[in-house]
Amino acid sequence: MQVLTKRVRQAALEGGADLVGFAPISRFDNAPPELHPRTILPQTRTVIAIATRKLRGALKTVEEGTYWQAYNCDSYWYLSEILAPEILRKIMLALEDEGYTGVPIHNPFMSGVGRKLREEHITGPDGMVSLRVIGVAAGLGELGHSKVLLTPQFGPRQRIFAVFTDAELEPTPLFTGEICDGCLACVRECEACAIGEKREVKLSIEGREFSHAEFDERACSPVHNGRDPRFSPFFDGSEAEGEEPAYNKFLMHWFRVLGICVGRGCLRACMDHLEKSGRIQAEFKTPLIERERWKLNEPPARKPSR
Repeated sequence: MQVLTKRVRQAALEGGADLVGFAPISRFDNAPPELHPRTILPQTRTVIAIATRKLRGALKTVEEGTYWQAYNCDSYWYLSEILAPEILRKIMLALEDEGYTGVPIHNPFMSGVGRKLREEHITGPDGMVSLRVIGVAAGLGELGHSKVLLTPQFGPRQRIFAVFTDAELEPTPLFTGEICDGCLACVRECEACAIGEKREVKLSIEGREFSHAEFDERACSPVHNGRDPRFSPFFDGSEAEGEEPAYNKFLMHWFRVLGICVGRGCLRACMDHLEKSGRIQAEFKTPLIERERWKLNEPPARKPSR
């Protein structure tokens, strides 16, 4: 067990992962059936979580209001479409060389699509799992107030991916520290008003309770994706009503992803607070937020729809 665990960890780190953790399947005993890793690989015995950090400079230029392409190219497209598949493949090859099976979990957006193929299945194909909870179960960190995974190394500044395997690997201890101090910067700075004020959602893993606030995905989505002209700088009034700005189309054409909010509350405000209060290990010479934050007061006048 120890030898294979070490080999898998080494493969992940050499492939470009910043953090690696291992969760025995028993840590998901309290998971809702439809979100359990075994909805994807019924033979899962260990869940391997990896974290890849987002570039701080890509967040800094959005905070300054000057440059969005770095975030969408690097911290969305590159991490999800290039780096993560390479890391996950290296992990799975290390497992296969020892006769074990691994399934790569990139970004499970769909939830139980289509019809069930076996009587014992909970959902249809392409089951849904929470990569944030997987990061917690694998000992990488804790859930912040906003539901974002916080790690002691980077705070909220990483993406999580996973491998489900039938190999029994050495577990990583659960994180026992405390990163989130309940400052509620994420709540105050979220322009979508998508984050609740109280940590009402709770989950238990091996007797330890983790919690986060209610999260309104429908409120978040149009702000996150830059489809609300009140909060996106890329609407200039030249678009017909209901039409997306040319910049949104550019991002979708080149990167197939669209992040315009870039976590004003849940990512940038949170990270700035954790850095300045010394609650995470990362230290930088230039503060992430060092002046009054930009804000759009009025949406531009739109052309009537054709």
